[in-house]
Amino acid sequence: MTKENKFAIGTSDFKDIIKDGSTYVDKTLFIKEVMEDHAKVILFTRPRRFGKTLNMSMLYHFLKMGGEDFFGGLKIKEHGDFCAQYQNKYPVIFLTFKDMKPTSFKSFITAMKRVLNKLYAKERFLTEGDFLNEEEKEYFQGIVNKKINDPEELAGALCALIQYLHKYHGIRPILILDEYDTPIQEAYLQGYYEKMIPFMRVLLGSALKDNSDLEKAVLTGITRVSQESMFSGLNNIRVYTLMDQDYGEFFGFTEDEVISLLPENIHIEPIREWYNGYQIGPWKIYNPWSIINCLASRG
Repeated sequence: MTKENKFAIGTSDFKDIIKDGSTYVDKTLFIKEVMEDHAKVILFTRPRRFGKTLNMSMLYHFLKMGGEDFFGGLKIKEHGDFCAQYQNKYPVIFLTFKDMKPTSFKSFITAMKRVLNKLYAKERFLTEGDFLNEEEKEYFQGIVNKKINDPEELAGALCALIQYLHKYHGIRPILILDEYDTPIQEAYLQGYYEKMIPFMRVLLGSALKDNSDLEKAVLTGITRVSQESMFSGLNNIRVYTLMDQDYGEFFGFTEDEVISLLPENIHIEPIREWYNGYQIGPWKIYNPWSIINCLASRG
């Protein structure tokens, strides 16, 4: 890492950061930890501005079948056997709910139709040939054309896409869902929580519970919605919070990483006084948004 930092403030796409030559604090060993984790469904809960979306983007670009290699010179490349086994080997579904903040359940369904439209449109090749039967093709086109309005049918779209990708590739896909709880929090604030929970229970439950078409799912969020209301019966999920030492160094900056970013005229003591906020196991963890903005403003 260079002392002449070039911070990509507000950018959470791993590909853009690497291609633009922006300063990147190497968290790529997170990928190895995730793929070697025995849990089929993993949920990471962290505060806002803690690098969740960037880590999910990094995971996506590493695993995505047929993707480019943006990882030259990074730590994960020191593990050649792992890279040979996992890099660009999977169909990956990556979606984020971080901007899903509708003011009513009706507007949420409209927003969800747009999200699913974009997701399915990327996979139009699935309707070519005879991989899908006519009923599946009709459902697929209904999602692409935003013709499906029934909430129950929409809630099954994520599970269906996982099944279609597995059928086509013969390889079980990986699901990455960033900020899964944003629409749930918004529903609570806007007064339609009771309508939202059944929808999300079907959306996530059908995709994650006992799904033999799914290889692994990785979710992020700010909070853990209680298992009773959201993940009822989902016994294959492993939740990692700020209270867990595992993965503690992969979200936020460790103090050693902050020190490596400091120019010569800025010392760690005032940074520590202003920004030292978390202790996770042996690591002092700093909010990356705060540190980047501090150093971009020359302290």
